Amino acid sequence: WYIKLLLRCAPRLPLRAARRFSSSTPTPPSSSSYDELSQYVKRVVDRSHQFARYRDHRVFFPSNWTLNNYFQYAQLQLPSKTEIDAVDFLTGAKFACDRVIRSMHSPQLVSFAAGNGPKPSIAYDMEEMFDSTCYERQFLPRVRRLGVGASDLRLTELDFTGVYLDGVHCQRTTRGNLKAEEALRTVVKETMAEKHKMKQRPSVMEVVSDLSAIKEKLNKSKVNESEDDDDVVERLRLDALFYTVQTVETVSSKTAQKVAVKTEVKTTLCFESLVTEPDDVDWRVVRMDKLGRLLSRKEVN
Repeated sequence: WYIKLLLRCAPRLPLRAARRFSSSTPTPPSSSSYDELSQYVKRVVDRSHQFARYRDHRVFFPSNWTLNNYFQYAQLQLPSKTEIDAVDFLTGAKFACDRVIRSMHSPQLVSFAAGNGPKPSIAYDMEEMFDSTCYERQFLPRVRRLGVGASDLRLTELDFTGVYLDGVHCQRTTRGNLKAEEALRTVVKETMAEKHKMKQRPSVMEVVSDLSAIKEKLNKSKVNESEDDDDVVERLRLDALFYTVQTVETVSSKTAQKVAVKTEVKTTLCFESLVTEPDDVDWRVVRMDKLGRLLSRKEVN
């Protein structure tokens, strides 16, 4: 199973090499493909001590099978030049999650998300942390819902009970594709900003569905092709799973009574970064999921 696992995690072959498999005349894979595979296997074997360290630091979810944990470890070794330390990553991810949760309960941000106040500095900080689409489609709507039917929101307890690596995805693409993605992201962000100025609250899907306007803006912002557009780059996405216990004090809009609500919350933040070179690493949140369970609700004098 060890060899099968390594082959499953092996870097994808270049398109030209992949096409050879459908040729009527079989052609052996290029020496560069063998070199990539052998170098990858060497990284997995040479860093095997990290797998034991990750288990000691409880990087993986406790109920996971060992095979599943090893598969995640092996996928972490896919970047050819950049080594990602899962322990260090989760330490930083926990700090980021703490900041996100506390920001979500900021009265200024809740007011802004509901369209009742100016944009606070903390909103700009969150825009830096999140992919623009994730910020508009997932983060702000969750902040907005926190203020529904309540006022004077205050987070009084935030306790992390578990932080785990929940998924690893490595992708190879070209710089040209990255430029196209960034151009689309910029156009969507600008369109959303224009709608907000007009006191509208469109969803990202509503903005993207206006294909004619999107196409026109993309043509205007089209970046000239360059010699490095065909260069292959590596991109890594890591899913971090957080279990927290949160207590929020708020005033009910219906009863005007101050209450303390205690919940157990499961949060998933998906971080993405280029990893072609070690200096490329710059994580941003591209997806956010939350699921809560009420533990208690009581009136506060």
